[in-house]
Amino acid sequence: MKLFTQHFPHIQHNSKEYNNIVVWGIGGNIGNCLKTFENLFQSLRHNSKIRLYSTSYIYKNPAFGYTTQPNFYNATITFTTNLCLRHIFTLMFYLERKFGRDRIRAFKNAPRTLDIDLIFFGNKRFRAKHLHIPHQDYHNRHSVLYPLTFQLGIVL
Repeated sequence: MKLFTQHFPHIQHNSKEYNNIVVWGIGGNIGNCLKTFENLFQSLRHNSKIRLYSTSYIYKNPAFGYTTQPNFYNATITFTTNLCLRHIFTLMFYLERKFGRDRIRAFKNAPRTLDIDLIFFGNKRFRAKHLHIPHQDYHNRHSVLYPLTFQLGIVL
């Protein structure tokens, strides 16, 4: 199901661009996720090191993995920045905590207030034990593909 809010979807025209183009997949299924997404948008908008480019609509979909939990809300956010990869992760973890996420999961795919996944960081490719750029499974997840293809103007 597609949901629309004040800033989802959003396109920023005439925005100053920085060197790195970043795409995040965001999701949550605890609390008022639509409000959390709007507040996240505002946090990014007021960050002087980030220039928002666009957001997708919000996609409501069933949980996967551990399915005995509420449906998830997912969206994608694209922005430019001069922050390095390490600082992007620091920002992601900070924002997740700010919006109520406990960094230690009770179990894999546990319910959460906000989950931020780094889908793309420019054209960088990186593989480590627990980190893949681009995100290793984005192309298999409707929760990323549907919002992202809408955001990029591609019809599935």
